[in-house]
Amino acid sequence: WKFIATAAEGTLFIQDATASVNRVAIDTSGNVGIGKTDPGKILDLQSTDGLALRFYNSTTFKGGLEVVTTDGQMISTSVVDDFAIRSQSDMLFATGGNTERVRIDSSGNVGIGTTAATWAKLDILGSGGAQTGATQALQVKAPSATAGEGVGIRLNAASGSHEAVGIIGMVNNASGNAGAMTFHTYNLGATIPERMRIDN
Repeated sequence: WKFIATAAEGTLFIQDATASVNRVAIDTSGNVGIGKTDPGKILDLQSTDGLALRFYNSTTFKGGLEVVTTDGQMISTSVVDDFAIRSQSDMLFATGGNTERVRIDSSGNVGIGTTAATWAKLDILGSGGAQTGATQALQVKAPSATAGEGVGIRLNAASGSHEAVGIIGMVNNASGNAGAMTFHTYNLGATIPERMRIDN
């Protein structure tokens, strides 16, 4: 390894002396780039294989990361067998322009398109307009267009002696691109038979 500085008070590079390739850069703002020679953030990582950061505990791919925000809230990211992000307050997901798209609040409620999931565990704010076109807030799509098959939404209580199950479904017609809505309720057996159908 060797250290190479650009012009006076310029970027400092840590270079692989054998290959003469810059591996780490520290610019005049204090930004550090690993695998990136022009870091734009405090820590900028770039990898050629799609995985820029890993945590190891001994020889196992495990570990953790704690991020403390300016208001003292802690976000703990744990990598064990699954990936989990834990926050002491609401967790926000934003896209370009820092526009909030999804929020998970401290109660575990999820809001999509809304900043407050007040009425349900999952609260989706859809587009307004007539429901004769593609303006719905939620789509559940079948994996195929096989006749007699389709997709459904399952509603059920906790298992036990009073378990209840209901399904609102859609089945494809034998031909054409139309289908029918079906309604099913539990019958204490292995299947949940259809009770009512609204055809196209």
